Amino acid sequence: MTQNNLYRNDPDLANQDQAGSNTGINNPYATQIHYSAKPKEEDTAYTKSMKKHFSFFGIGSFLYAIFYTFCLYKNASGITYPFFVAGTLYYFFFSMQKLGVPCKKDSIFYIVSIVLLGISNCFTNSAPLLFMNKCGIFVLSFVLMIHTMYQNKSWNFPKYFIAFCQMTGTFFVNMYRPVSDMVFYFNVEKKEQDGKKSYFLPVLIGITITIPVFTFMTLLLASADAVFSNILSDMFSSFHFSTIFEILIIVIMIFFCSYSVYATLCMKNVDEEVKHYGIFDPIIAIIVTAALSMLYLIFSVIQILYLFIGNMQLPDGYTYSGYAREGFFQLLAVCILNLMIVLVCLYFFRENKVLKAILTIISGCTFIMILSSALRMFMYIDRYNLTFLRIFVLWSLAVIFLLMTGVTIFIYKSRFPLFTYSMVIVTVFYICLSFAHPDYWIARYNLNPAHIEYLNKYDVADSKRYLSGLSADAAPVLLDQEKNPYLETDPAVFADTDESSEYLNDRTEYTMTENSGINEISISWLKKYYDRIDELSQNTRIRNFNFSVYRAGKYL
Repeated sequence: MTQNNLYRNDPDLANQDQAGSNTGINNPYATQIHYSAKPKEEDTAYTKSMKKHFSFFGIGSFLYAIFYTFCLYKNASGITYPFFVAGTLYYFFFSMQKLGVPCKKDSIFYIVSIVLLGISNCFTNSAPLLFMNKCGIFVLSFVLMIHTMYQNKSWNFPKYFIAFCQMTGTFFVNMYRPVSDMVFYFNVEKKEQDGKKSYFLPVLIGITITIPVFTFMTLLLASADAVFSNILSDMFSSFHFSTIFEILIIVIMIFFCSYSVYATLCMKNVDEEVKHYGIFDPIIAIIVTAALSMLYLIFSVIQILYLFIGNMQLPDGYTYSGYAREGFFQLLAVCILNLMIVLVCLYFFRENKVLKAILTIISGCTFIMILSSALRMFMYIDRYNLTFLRIFVLWSLAVIFLLMTGVTIFIYKSRFPLFTYSMVIVTVFYICLSFAHPDYWIARYNLNPAHIEYLNKYDVADSKRYLSGLSADAAPVLLDQEKNPYLETDPAVFADTDESSEYLNDRTEYTMTENSGINEISISWLKKYYDRIDELSQNTRIRNFNFSVYRAGKYL
């Protein structure tokens, strides 16, 4: 075979030989060593499968976008939320099955946790809980997708952080993929038809043509017949062009986002290997942590002597109760920073026995700070009653205590599954908080007769103002005459009448009831809460049905 015939059959070989000639090497095998051209990055098997099954993923993402909009459009806490979560999980695993990705048995924890948070959304009306529920669902869903697509058993915190950043960037890059994959799919279908007719493109074109033609004909018929026009007006009286436009925008955005998520997973561009980042000299960490540990030891001794034992002389102008009720937020911040400092030292600095000892001291001092902050918070609550933030601080301290325990174990046992342990601790504790309905316990604690008597001497106006802003979760207390001494026995107080309004407006001065001794400063705060719950109950429909609002409506 001549050289020209060889090049005609294999053009790549001709390019390789030309590369060798350009370097002065005539040996045809020399190009195997010298070849430096970067090979074109090819699609993964999952990406090829996704393009091949575009009819499934394209239509599936579009239907999912409609499902998402129906469940969540202006509906943050309705009965549709758990159905949305269940539907999302079903679509995810069905799509993974289509790609040939098996479901792992140990994914059950993430699945159950996500479903429970979805259920919690329709059982509470608390805005902070609803926000944190959605954040929890997002984080757990991300970890579930990683766990399903990758072998992540040995992944740690830095690896998950890098994977999150990398996948986020890839997600935005893949936003164009629905369009490019559709073009690719139709090109392949056109080449591989072989006499077989594909109905996907005709159906898509038919739907695209039908929408404007149908709309135009409907408008013509409505202008031609008054009865038909009135019927249409009654049917679409609740629809507005702005609402329709918002719905269309949401559907389009969710369609592209949904498809981009699966395109990102199919690329599998996150390296599964866990790299060790402990490359820094431990002397650096030892100097920094040694100084902090000395400071923390002095602070811990002061906490033990002054706060826990309480038998030391305080500075002038300080009382023991006043000293105990300050600084808990600062201590909470220090505890969080200590947790991060220990993790950074363990992951990014080389192993060293002295560093481990110092980190153990910092962990021990952190436990003392946690107890100190918790004790201060309890004394502060005893003085100023409960709020959601104060409950959340106590919850955070309990979680940090357990996380710090896991970190202390991890200092000496590097194989300890710290990330999995942390995920379980935070998830389980938060699910308990979400289903506990903190607003209920806030109202019940603050309206305890002993606390009311104390508040009447100090901060009654602000306390009532805070109670009036609680969610429907607190209705079983605030609207129950047996639990709320501020409730009047006369139902006309809550009647929507001019007489009731005048009655409420007149009650702007402080009065004292002879029997209960309750200082009643303008009962309008309770009227405000009552009206808000009444409005929520009246605006409840099937789609936005919420069990907390439904239960609160029974007290109206």
